[in-house]
Amino acid sequence: MRSEWLLALALLLTMPASAADTLHAQVSASLMQPAERTLEPMQWPRPPRLLALYVGANWCGPCHAFMPTLRALRDALREAGADTEVVYISQDESEAALRRYMHQQQMPWPVLDPRRAARMPQLQALAGPAPPNLVLIDAQGNVLANGWHGRRYDGLQPVLKEWWKRACAQEGARCAATPP
Repeated sequence: MRSEWLLALALLLTMPASAADTLHAQVSASLMQPAERTLEPMQWPRPPRLLALYVGANWCGPCHAFMPTLRALRDALREAGADTEVVYISQDESEAALRRYMHQQQMPWPVLDPRRAARMPQLQALAGPAPPNLVLIDAQGNVLANGWHGRRYDGLQPVLKEWWKRACAQEGARCAATPP
C-alpha cells in the first residue's frame, strides 16, 4: 500500500501543471492597484505574455535607485508594442508603506496582493533573500530570468537584457536596437 501511495505521489509531482496553476496565472489572479487609503482588486482584460516581477520595498535604497531604469525599460517596451508588464511584489511590512513607495516612485503597474503573495511558495522562493530583484516569466509560468540564483545574486542587468531580448522578439514589437 505504501509503495502504491509513493508511486501515485511521484506521478502527481511529474505531471505538468494546468494553465490555472502556473505562476503567471496565480499572479494575474491576485492583482491590486493602490487607492488613496487601500488596495483595490484589479484584472487585466488579457494578461500580458511576459511579466517582470519586481521585488522591492520602500525601505530599500537600491530599490529606489533602480526605479528609473525599470520604468524607462518598461515604457520603451510597451511603446514598441511588446506585450509585457511589471508587477510589483512588495517586501514592505505594511500596506501603507507599499502604497507610499508606489506613489513616490509613480509606479503605473499593479502590485501583487501581499496576503496572497505570502501564500505562494514558488514566488517566495524566486524572490530571493533581499530586494531588489526582478524575475521574468512567460505566459506558461516559465522562469526566463532571475536576479537571484539560490543565495547567489547575479544582479538586475542580466534580467533586464533578457527581458528586452524576449519582448523585442515578440511578433509586432518594434524595438530600438538598444534598450534605453
